[in-house]
Amino acid sequence: MAFFPIDQTARERLAALPGVTIFPRPSPRRPEHLALVMAGLRCCEVVAAAGGYRAAYHLRFGTWLPLAEDGDEAAAFAAVLAFLALVAAVPQHYASEHDAAERRAAAQVLAAFSGRSAAIRLPAAA
Repeated sequence: MAFFPIDQTARERLAALPGVTIFPRPSPRRPEHLALVMAGLRCCEVVAAAGGYRAAYHLRFGTWLPLAEDGDEAAAFAAVLAFLALVAAVPQHYASEHDAAERRAAAQVLAAFSGRSAAIRLPAAA
C-alpha cells in the first residue's frame, strides 16, 4: 500500500500510482478533454463540461460509464482515483463476468462524486 502526503491533489496521487499514465489534453481538436488516464488496460477521461467537470471510464466498444458529473476538476480526478481503487482486484483482461464488478464500482463512484466539490465535509463528532 502506498501512502501519499495529504497535501497532494487527487491528480498528483493518481499520477504517482504505479502503472498509471495521465495524458494531458489528449485531443487537440477537442480542448474540453482535459486528460486521458491509462491505468494498465483501463482507460478513463476527464472532460470540462458546461456545468463543471465530468469523469468517465471506458468499459469497451464505445461504452463509457460515468464516474463524476457537474463537480470541479479535483472531484473528477478524485472519482477516477476512487474507481481505480475499487476495481484494483478485478482482472483487467476482458471477460463478461468482470462487467458487473466494474459497473457496480462506477455506480458507487458516480453516487459519491456527482455534483460535489472536492471538499467533502465529514459529519461533526457527537
